[in-house]
Amino acid sequence: MARKIGPLEPAERNPAQLRKTGLAIAAIMMIGGILVTVAYRVKLNAEERDQRPHVVQRLTEVFFGRDQNNRAFSTDQLKGRVTLFTPVSLKEEARMEQVLNQMVEISKKHSDNENLRFVGFTIDAEEDSPEELRAFLEKLGVVDDDRWLFVQAEEDSVRGYIRHKIRVEVEEKISSPEGPLERFRSTLVFIDENLHVLEPHFDLNQALEVQEDARQMLDSDPARAEKYKAAEHVDDHGKARERILEVFDYILQGNLKEG
Repeated sequence: MARKIGPLEPAERNPAQLRKTGLAIAAIMMIGGILVTVAYRVKLNAEERDQRPHVVQRLTEVFFGRDQNNRAFSTDQLKGRVTLFTPVSLKEEARMEQVLNQMVEISKKHSDNENLRFVGFTIDAEEDSPEELRAFLEKLGVVDDDRWLFVQAEEDSVRGYIRHKIRVEVEEKISSPEGPLERFRSTLVFIDENLHVLEPHFDLNQALEVQEDARQMLDSDPARAEKYKAAEHVDDHGKARERILEVFDYILQGNLKEG
């Protein structure tokens, strides 16, 4: 039997409960920010022990796909080149903006270097066709630059290759009042001329978030900001961009460390 529902009335708001909920949300956001900042600082401290990029592994397994011109692509094409790689999802344009701007900047600054490649593998093969990838590169202003290759292949194959061979995740979980949320992760990875995947890799969105967390902490809770050394992170985005260029120079010079 269907349940009878009477006229609906607006629920009464409990001010005390609302304040409690608001404080809980604020606490979740603050704790999340602190954890991100601490993790980011640990990562930077580890990198500072030796400024040179180091080898993670070599791409011995060849990956095949189709580029934005619907031509065959394989990772063998990257041999003898220095590659800047990033995962791609055209519906995540806002999340990709920081890394792609950096890649475009480097490509234009080194426009005469034919040994560079700027490569993206789409993780949304059914939505990101070669034609759409080409249109996106046109929007970036690099469609006529043959060094840029945005590649489409079978989705599971792409995601597996990025995760297990290039060693970065294409999604991440973040805390929210509604529980853990997944979002696209935009990462810049360097691959040298011998197909060695290198670290550090770079998440400029994370650098921006840590920077904003640090600034908010300094404004709202100076004691906590001092504890977590927030003042050291108020320009992390700018520092990350500088570090990318530094790592790039190391790679061009072949100055790497093993392991």
